[in-house]
Amino acid sequence: MTTHTLTGASAAPSAQKLVLTGTVTAISQVHARPPSRRNWAVTIRVEKVKAGKFSQPEFTFTIHSPARAGLAVGRRCTIEATWTGQGYVVDETRPIKDEGTAR
Repeated sequence: MTTHTLTGASAAPSAQKLVLTGTVTAISQVHARPPSRRNWAVTIRVEKVKAGKFSQPEFTFTIHSPARAGLAVGRRCTIEATWTGQGYVVDETRPIKDEGTAR
């Protein structure tokens, strides 16, 4: 699971689930604490909030293998994230929908 902490948020968001569509702008290696194997951070520029409420221009999450998930810089995708009480989590066992290449 991946946590996206909301900076500046003082209370839990009203939406427990987010569905965001955006373009991958960066993929970088990170050092996850064991036992996590999510050693890649993926940042998307949020283009559309399909479910829930999210007002930030970018959303970053970690993942085990961006290539296996079909993620690459410049690709559009739709991700689902769930609120954990401390941040949003993207479950990479659920398919990340490929929306093609950004125009």
